Formats: sequence, C-alpha cells, structure tokens
Amino acid sequence: MPRQVDQLPPDATSLARRIRALERQVDELRAARRMVSATVGTLRVYADDGTTLLAVLGPEDGAGGGGLWTRGLQDPLNMSAYLNSGELGFRPVEDGAVDVPAGITYDSDAFQYTDLILTSGAVRTAHHRAVVILESNFAGGNPYVYVQGESGTQCNMDVLGVLTASSIAYGSASITPSAANTPTSVAVTGLSVAGGTFNAVVSPQTSVPGTQVTGVGFSNLTSTGLTIWLTRSNTTTTIVNWLVIGV
Repeated sequence: MPRQVDQLPPDATSLARRIRALERQVDELRAARRMVSATVGTLRVYADDGTTLLAVLGPEDGAGGGGLWTRGLQDPLNMSAYLNSGELGFRPVEDGAVDVPAGITYDSDAFQYTDLILTSGAVRTAHHRAVVILESNFAGGNPYVYVQGESGTQCNMDVLGVLTASSIAYGSASITPSAANTPTSVAVTGLSVAGGTFNAVVSPQTSVPGTQVTGVGFSNLTSTGLTIWLTRSNTTTTIVNWLVIGV
C-alpha cells in the first residue's frame, strides 16, 4: 500500500505550485459565487461597525422588481449623502420599451435659485411628458410648484380627494329677511384668504329664483370676509352659498 509520503510532490517547488493552483481554484470558486449573488441576490452596504445597514440593492420584497433602498441620518452614526446638480434617469429594463426615460433633475446656481424637476418619461419621442417643477425664488419671494406638460404644454391633473388652498375659502350663510322686498345682510368674518386681490361668488339655495328670491349680492369684500345681501318677496329664511378666491 502506498504511503502518504509517496503521494506528496517530490520536491518543495512542486508542492508550492500545487498549493498555488489550489488557491487559484478556490478564488475562482468564490468569484463565481459572488457573481451569482450579485446577479440574483442582494447587495448590502454596512457602516464601519459592520452591523448598521446603510443601503440595500436587489429585488424588492414581494414585487420581484429591482430596487435601491438607503438609510440616512442614523443615530449615533449620522449618515447623509447629496446628489449634486445632475439627472437621475429611469427606464424599463427591456431595450426599446420607451423612447424617453423618466427622470429627476436637480439644478442650482448656488446664488439665485434651485430647481427640482420630475418628468414622467414617454413611450414615444413625439409624446409629451408630464412635468412637475419645484422652483425656489430669489430674494425671499414665494417658491412655485408647476404641474404642466413638456415645454409648457397643457397637462390634466386629477386630485383624488379634497382640494384645499390658502387662497380659496367657501361656506354658506343663513339670512332671514327683516321684511318683504327689503335687502337684508349678514357678515361673514374670520377668513384669512391669501392673495392681493379678491373675487367672490354668492348664490342662494332656492327653487323660486326671480319670483320669491329677487336679488342676491355681496359687498365689503376683503381677505378677512364679506357682507352678503338677500332680497325676497317674503321673510322666508334662505341659505346663501359663498366662495372667495384670492389672486
């Protein structure tokens, strides 16, 4: 039976070569496993402590699509990152699926303005993209948010909920005429409508306009309120709806 010593290389040089070849094979095996992990697995980035997870790049849970998840401003390790002026683009994995990718663009001259622009992308080059522009204003003015189509074209906007704005106020007032055919008023106060000039609309809730409800109007319109007037051929209490818009 051969002895173990007989199975060894005849000299130290041959032994070293075999060990080196074995190390290369192990390195290649590890690289192959890392490649598989990078292709179908998940890449995780940790802080210097080796346990605080900072970022994950890989399939999303449940949905199956790829995604990048990051953490920031963690205590006690405060981590933050900034994307300088530039563009971040998105498009489907399939080549040719869309002609124009979606994107997020940030731009600033570090003096007068900063702009953050979100674009929807488009399936075909001739299609207009939806654009949301978050724009600052110079010298302490009000910032602006624009919702529009590409190059200022028209863009439809659906609000799935109640739309509120500081430049719009609305409500209703109850008026009981002091006498028939006598204009009677009620004051609406406590408003705080944003804007420099103001417009109002008043309308009575009635099924007898022109016969019993013969007139409705307003006066003393300001950012804080208005006076509503009602005239009836009798003294029936009437609800008047009102709307104030500041511009």
